[in-house]
Amino acid sequence: MWTKKERFEAVLNHELADRPPVSAWRHFTEKEHSGADLFVETMLKWQNTYDWDYVKLQPRASYYEEAWGGQFDYNDYEGVLPKVVKDPIGGVADLEKITVLPGDQGVFAEQIEVIQKMKAGLNEDIPMFQTMMCPTSILQKLCAVNPIGRYRAASRDDLMMTLMHEQPERIHKTLQNITDTMADYSKHLIEDAGLYGVFYGATGLSRSTYMTKEEWEEFVKPYDLQMMEALKPCKIMVHACGLEVNPEYFAHYPIDILHWPESAAGNPKLDTAPQWLDKSITPMGGCDERLFGRHKAEEIAALTRNTLKRMKDIPFVLAPDCSLATNTYDEELRAFIEAAHSND
Repeated sequence: MWTKKERFEAVLNHELADRPPVSAWRHFTEKEHSGADLFVETMLKWQNTYDWDYVKLQPRASYYEEAWGGQFDYNDYEGVLPKVVKDPIGGVADLEKITVLPGDQGVFAEQIEVIQKMKAGLNEDIPMFQTMMCPTSILQKLCAVNPIGRYRAASRDDLMMTLMHEQPERIHKTLQNITDTMADYSKHLIEDAGLYGVFYGATGLSRSTYMTKEEWEEFVKPYDLQMMEALKPCKIMVHACGLEVNPEYFAHYPIDILHWPESAAGNPKLDTAPQWLDKSITPMGGCDERLFGRHKAEEIAALTRNTLKRMKDIPFVLAPDCSLATNTYDEELRAFIEAAHSND
């Protein structure tokens, strides 16, 4: 009988387990902004109800902006994003406000408390991943730009891209301040909370329709690599999101897992990973998250079984291609799990 951790670490060691480890995640917008206890209670209920093989925490998408003074109306959500009341960055002068912050205070202290209480509340040694956006994605949100992800069109006409071209030195200083803050936060997650891993959101910065490869290599990759170093010895799960997202950019990153949406146009299929992905990195994905919340249980099960068939000789982590809809139905989740366990 495999434990959850044994199953997960087998595929990280590029060995076939009894079956691929499986999990899914979604936002609980009504319970994510009222302190650690309510959020932990919600995440534990999600885990205990569906008995996932690993836990991917889904904190509110605004907590980075809060750290640098962003204000939000949590009674008014658009999708999973609360309405912005005050943007931290409205122009070049505001870049000076993005200073290095201690990684164990304010909203960061709340998230450290979440990890500690989750670990205490889990019934067994279950791999747990905290969600963390990459520094450039955080800058994007500080500029009030919705992360480029999923299947939305990507526009280069935004404040962050404008500042990158008009004020590159100031942008690099700002990115370094964000990186130093997140590195200190990472240190406390590891040393104070004993975190197992990080779900590192690269969002859609690598999309062909957003940044050029040269822009990505200048304004994204150097700060990613600093974070990879700071996150040791955590397991690092990189998530690249959206259409034409070029997961190949991350093929030789010093990471453990690469998660990308094979269901999105212009992206390679999961079973092509051995052809281009570094042998030290485990692929992750396999189910189109757009099926959830639409009473598509049969389609979800069929797609999951097809993924297992395609990947039968390739160790991988099974997951939806992105966060599930907030109106996901229980029968859809049960169908996903039953299909995922069909090798049991």
